[in-house]
Amino acid sequence: MTRNLRTILATMILFLAAFSLLAADRPDLVVVISIDQFPYSYIERFQPYFSDGGFNRFLKKGADFQKARYTYATTYTGPAHAAIGTGRVPSASGIIGNSWFDRVAGSREYCVADARATPVDKLGGGMSPLNLASDSLGDRLQEKYPGAKVFGVSIKDRAAILMAGRKATAAFWYDAGGPGFVSSSYYRIDETLRQLLAGYNHAVPDYVKAHPVWEQSGFIPAADLERLTHDPEKLRQYKTQREGVGVAFPHPIKGAEALTYTPFGNGLVFGFVEQLIDAEHLGTDDGQPDLVYLSLSSPDYLGHSFGPDSLEVADTVVRTDRDLASFLDHLEQKFGKRVTVALTADHGVQSIPEVAKDMGRDAGRLDMRDPGANVRTFAELGDGRRQLEKTVAKKLGLHATDKTPIEHGLILAFEEPGLYLNWVRIRELKLSGELVKRVVRDAARTLPGVSGAFTDSELLSMNRDPAELEAAVRRSFRADRSGDVLVTLRPGWIWSYGPTGTTHGQPVEADQHVPVMLWGAGGKPGAYENEAAPTDLARTLGSLLGVQAGGPDTQVLPCVSP
Repeated sequence: MTRNLRTILATMILFLAAFSLLAADRPDLVVVISIDQFPYSYIERFQPYFSDGGFNRFLKKGADFQKARYTYATTYTGPAHAAIGTGRVPSASGIIGNSWFDRVAGSREYCVADARATPVDKLGGGMSPLNLASDSLGDRLQEKYPGAKVFGVSIKDRAAILMAGRKATAAFWYDAGGPGFVSSSYYRIDETLRQLLAGYNHAVPDYVKAHPVWEQSGFIPAADLERLTHDPEKLRQYKTQREGVGVAFPHPIKGAEALTYTPFGNGLVFGFVEQLIDAEHLGTDDGQPDLVYLSLSSPDYLGHSFGPDSLEVADTVVRTDRDLASFLDHLEQKFGKRVTVALTADHGVQSIPEVAKDMGRDAGRLDMRDPGANVRTFAELGDGRRQLEKTVAKKLGLHATDKTPIEHGLILAFEEPGLYLNWVRIRELKLSGELVKRVVRDAARTLPGVSGAFTDSELLSMNRDPAELEAAVRRSFRADRSGDVLVTLRPGWIWSYGPTGTTHGQPVEADQHVPVMLWGAGGKPGAYENEAAPTDLARTLGSLLGVQAGGPDTQVLPCVSP
């Protein structure tokens, strides 16, 4: 045997061995779980009370990236689920917020709105990934494996749709009016999926009736609850009163919508996904891997109402752990080592400002809301909006008082975090647009709670070494959709939409630091302190599946790197 022939044979053997190893590691089913409004601090805070099979399955038998953070500023549901699915930040995915102001139409555009998408069996409709500007992991998977199926499931339409991507087999979301899961004509809803929807939705009313009240589970001892929460009765006036739920235990659950504001909403999603996997024969050993995205929306709904320091959130975290354990047990029993599960969150959350203040922290609400149809003068605007309009007018040498008509304002619309200017008024006054933007920016920086403000011109200009805050805002900015001035808030501060509850959306630790975990086929267990982000999941899972996905600024996480 010649030396060249031996070399060729050796190379072929190595190639076949590598190919066999890759095939052995490649899962037949990948499941990505996003928990809506779930900061990594919940993992640290409640870990002693987790079961063996839920979060601890990832912590002890999987890969845990303890320092994972979103690198962009707009930590909202829409942008994050697009980021999880595509591996791209909002400036590239096009999903800069849950909504944005459409300058041409003169109205707000919801991130997954699509008037062309009609209902399926008279339910759903009106939604699709039309506004998503980048390809997803699911798109790449289906291009390489024509038989692969990709699904998205959530209570929220935007979560299911934006994770699953533009070529998804289908996305399903929950309509409490049904009650049950719905979809739209954008997707390939065949007879099998129609039967699944009809059968599952038929059982939803019984599931709702089976949960008439939400009581504390007892998974966390009372003495520990007092240490882990800050929920004095005097502060419960700052929780948001949701119809049919109440603000204190025991919580009545009066109807299908009220149930989604409790941890029992998770069961609707897990149950539907389990039946979907069976009905569609997902994860079969046919060489065509499948991909399922699911998002648990209920932690976000109730988190906005009750706040992260509440008894309700504490109980929800440990109940979610048990639900997760049951679902993972189901997957392991069905697929063994042929499944990979990734777990992350779309954002964290800020404390209710009044609760934060009671704990001695800087916090507050900044009201920049657009005026309602009946508002006529500056006097009727929220404090922040009124102060901004009057400060801007003064700096430009204009006369403005509380009696100034709304239509004379220089701010046309606010859609967090963007201020959209009133260009008709600016032209009437023959003002320099660039000057007005700079004046609005500088005035915004003087408002209470503001950490930064940037004009779109600044963000469009070249800056090879921006400061951390500006870099995060740039990753959230898209010129055709973002505002003329973008504003960020300090830790503890939130945009105000009323005197109760809380929210998220800022480039701060509490909102950006979330879980990124993997368990199952192809991953190396361990606690990793590497820098990571949820956007890395598309590239990482793509490497397991043999496809290229994710943005140029993402990485294959080291738990699956060669």
